Amino acid sequence: MDDRIGKIHERIGEILLTDKEEKQKRMRWQCHNMMLESLLRKHKENFRRKVVASLASKYEMSEEDVIRKYEDAIEHFVRGKYEAIEDTVRRLIKISEERPLLLNIRRDPCSDDVCMICERDRPNIEELKRIYADRIAFYEIYDSSPEVLLYHIINQGRGESLLPLNAIIYGGEVVKFWTGRPVSVDEYRECLDDLVS
Repeated sequence: MDDRIGKIHERIGEILLTDKEEKQKRMRWQCHNMMLESLLRKHKENFRRKVVASLASKYEMSEEDVIRKYEDAIEHFVRGKYEAIEDTVRRLIKISEERPLLLNIRRDPCSDDVCMICERDRPNIEELKRIYADRIAFYEIYDSSPEVLLYHIINQGRGESLLPLNAIIYGGEVVKFWTGRPVSVDEYRECLDDLVS
């Protein structure tokens, strides 16, 4: 009997959640452990492991021997590859601590290849700039920039790597992101309205 009453109390508590609380609960569930700094650290460590494995294979050595013999060179190589992106991540985290940030990674409009998906997404982002003005920040990265590595850091190899990638970052956390399709203004607002209110 007590068990049943406890379950009824739980259900009543669930029903009493406001729409806003429910959305926030869903957003947190969808993006478990999406702190930008942690994603960067994980990506960097995976890259380091791949470098070690590649050297081990090339020189027919164990990974432990590769690390012992080439550790300084490996660290120098990894540091060089991630130096610029670490600066960008620090900048994004700092901005997102003050207000929500919409990150847009898209095809360079000056390139010969036009990404129709990126172009269809562009007016939606312009509309968000009009709606939110300075209540949110906007940060754009082109695929011709070394910062494009951020795409892979956020996407974590999920599905095909298609442009654009749009991400909402707040307090250093990737709250939500979309890839390979235009995102409607309403979809953005579903997430952003909760963060700016």
